[in-house]
Amino acid sequence: MPTVLITGGARRIGRSLALRFAEHGYSVGFTYHSSPEKAASTLKDLTQIGVIAEMHHCNVTVESELHLALETLSKRLGVPDVIVSNAGIFPPRRAIEDLTQRVLHETFDVNTAPLLNIAKSYMQIKPKSADHPGKIVSISSLGALEIWKERIDYNVSKASLVVLVKALARMLAPYIVINSVAPGAIKLADEPSEAERELVALQKIPVGRYGTADDIFDAVWFFATCSPYITGQVVSVDGGLSLTH
Repeated sequence: MPTVLITGGARRIGRSLALRFAEHGYSVGFTYHSSPEKAASTLKDLTQIGVIAEMHHCNVTVESELHLALETLSKRLGVPDVIVSNAGIFPPRRAIEDLTQRVLHETFDVNTAPLLNIAKSYMQIKPKSADHPGKIVSISSLGALEIWKERIDYNVSKASLVVLVKALARMLAPYIVINSVAPGAIKLADEPSEAERELVALQKIPVGRYGTADDIFDAVWFFATCSPYITGQVVSVDGGLSLTH
């Protein structure tokens, strides 16, 4: 049975990815930080699907905690075939005078730096095999490719994440391949966020609807199962929104 590990898998997009991977027969391990009740609920739902599932509390900004979580989940479930780096934050809008170096670092510490530590941990966990390389999928954002008003810390953290994906792809090949998914205007009816309250007008999206967690999963699934010759790539899941700018 193949295995996937997902950071921030207790709720929202992470939870949806975990459930969809389980429906495809994957054992699922996930981390959570501030949502223990939702984590327990997700774990229950995963086991009801009929797969082996494990969860582990982890603050992804602490390298030792992240490494321990990935190592522990790998020991319980087996070496992961795929790791999805999903945990992230969407900070409130800030005028330039309110944007401090500390805020910038705090956003970077959650949205960007954990991917480097995931890659380092995976290198230790995954046996080197060019025939069966490990796969990492990073959840970025359309905000990595565009400039949003009063979102400097978010834009910088996600843009840096995309560059980090490309740099790691070159360094980790051929034993680990890594790609990124950049969601655009996504709407989750069961748990709306601040980002969803500020979605662009529907008429601006060429396909005529907001994205869903299933749309994101389709892109993640592609990278999780595609040829390992594909690495260092970014795919936008935005309904064509970026084409209108």
